[in-house]
Amino acid sequence: MRKLWKNRPMWIALIAIILLIVLAAFTANGRSGWPGDGLFRNAAAPVAEFLHTLERDVGAFFTRVFAPSEIQEENARLKETILEQEQRLALLDETEKENARLSELLNFAEENPNMRFVTASVIGRDSNPYIDVITLNAGSRSGVTEKMAVITPDGMVGRVSEVGPNWCRVKTMCDEKLRVSVIVQRTRDEGMLGGLYEVDGAVVGTMLYFLSGNADLRVGDTIRTSGIGGFFPKGLYVGTVIAVNTEGRGTHDAIVSMDVDFAHLENALIVVGVDEAVR
Repeated sequence: MRKLWKNRPMWIALIAIILLIVLAAFTANGRSGWPGDGLFRNAAAPVAEFLHTLERDVGAFFTRVFAPSEIQEENARLKETILEQEQRLALLDETEKENARLSELLNFAEENPNMRFVTASVIGRDSNPYIDVITLNAGSRSGVTEKMAVITPDGMVGRVSEVGPNWCRVKTMCDEKLRVSVIVQRTRDEGMLGGLYEVDGAVVGTMLYFLSGNADLRVGDTIRTSGIGGFFPKGLYVGTVIAVNTEGRGTHDAIVSMDVDFAHLENALIVVGVDEAVR
């Protein structure tokens, strides 16, 4: 019985078809002189009305199922509107973050009026754990040449190693071969910075070498570029001392922080000219 009830639409349709055939058979000739013709028409009228109602309801059902209703169409429009708004909000959020980064670079440039900069965006990173080379979207057309310093307000990024018309490759401070002449801001002691210092496979900073034997180096001292060698302008912030080697002369004198987040770096400044020494 339950199976029959589940197939109710099929049975209704079958009965409707049979009734339609019967009705058509008796009413095929509307001018028939058969004596019972009028009686049959009166008796069949309720059946015809039922069949008409059934046809209308079945048609409405299939229209609702197979044709999108006004409510469905409205829901689709609302979903599309919500998606557009979410995309606009995401774009607005990204624009605000980009403006914040560029404002930080602009403020840094204004604080160093004796240096001329080209602002560039990162468009590529070498796929290795240390990110020792990045690619920027500024090149010779913007006045960029090899060996120019690349910096951010957070510290040194590295040095331009290759230049194209609208791009350049930069060896970062993560490059084991890159060396930078530096000075301890507090004591004016000079040294050389370069090479990564790792603990349990994680990079914690860069190594500082060749300080004088009586250098009074302390944790927290600020390290800046010395300007010696001509590759990096004098006075650029490099990092702070996070550890001092107190066990005598060894492979290094101290460890200096690496404050630039190379994995998430998006914008940088290329120093294309210096009017006077930075102090």
